This record gives sequence, C-alpha cells and structure tokens, in this order.
Amino acid sequence: MGNRGGLTLRPAVVEDAPAIAAINAAAGRAGWGAFLPRERLATFEPPVRRYEKTLGGDADPGSAIYVATEAGEVVGFVSVRSGDGDVGEVRALYVHPARWSGGVGRALLALALETLSATGCREAVLWTEERNERPRRIYQTAGWRLDGASRVRDFLGWRIREVRYRIALADESARSSAVGSRLGRTGSQRRWSSG
Repeated sequence: MGNRGGLTLRPAVVEDAPAIAAINAAAGRAGWGAFLPRERLATFEPPVRRYEKTLGGDADPGSAIYVATEAGEVVGFVSVRSGDGDVGEVRALYVHPARWSGGVGRALLALALETLSATGCREAVLWTEERNERPRRIYQTAGWRLDGASRVRDFLGWRIREVRYRIALADESARSSAVGSRLGRTGSQRRWSSG
C-alpha cells in the first residue's frame, strides 16, 4: 500500500496529536490483541490530550517526537528521550497497522538512533511487552539485544511484563551510512526511499 519513496520524516507538531494518538491506539489494539483481551483493548481511547500537552511544550527535557507521513498523512511516529548521561531511550514506536511491513518503522527507528547519537548518547534502550513478538523480531534484526532488565506495569487494568533492549550507538555512523542513500534531508524533513 502506498509508495515508500514518498515517505517523509519530520518533527511532530501539536496539530499532529490526533493522528499520533489514533495510530498509538490502532497499533496497540492490533499488536497486543494476541495476548491481551480484545474487550479490554477496545477500551483504549486514543490519548490525544497527552500528545497535545507533550507537543505543546509540556515534554520531558531532551524529548522529541517525529512523524512519518505519506501524501501529507501521518502513518507512524517515534518518541525519543536523551539526557540520562550516555543512554538515550526510544520511548515509543508505532506505525498504523495498514502500513506495517512497508519500511515505515525501520525508517523511524533509524531516525531515532541517529537523533540520539547526535545528542551525545552512546547507547539507546527501549522497553516492549515480552509477548509482543513482531516488534521484538524487528528490534533484534536491527541489532538490539536484551540486556536482562524487566519491569511489570499496569495497562488498562492488566498486568504486563516488559523487557528492555539495548543497542550501542558508537557504530551509528556506519548504520546511518547504510541507510544514508535512502534517507535524504530537506530542511528539518527527511525523505525515505526504499532504494
């Protein structure tokens, strides 16, 4: 679906909040439906207000959200945070289910690592639900490794266990050059092509 060559990556703006929240909910419902009760997931409302606040200036220091758009429509987003010494975090990575397997997540993840590396981070971490197999395979293929940390938290009244992945960013220049021919800059925007 769509032309990958038409994918644009850019910093999110407050007007993107409804689309980001809708993607968050749609991807969560589709991805987590294999291990959480569907009736519980159906109660997950798009968190528009949370993203409006974050994008309106109420973000953690060192945080940023980037969106991927096709033909002007937001199809995915990534949230990053630097500032904990040498370790940055990919806080969220969601792509609309209709765009899964189209390279959108890969482009956003590459941008996230490039962004964290540019802020001086030498490593990055991310958390994901341990039964969330699809993204776990994506992270592992991209070079992320489990670091042994886990945590339990509540999501919609359901206990979930998350595991932490880690990747070194010292080699990010090599990784970026591998995607460099596909990722071109236009001001604060980047165009991604499948090469």
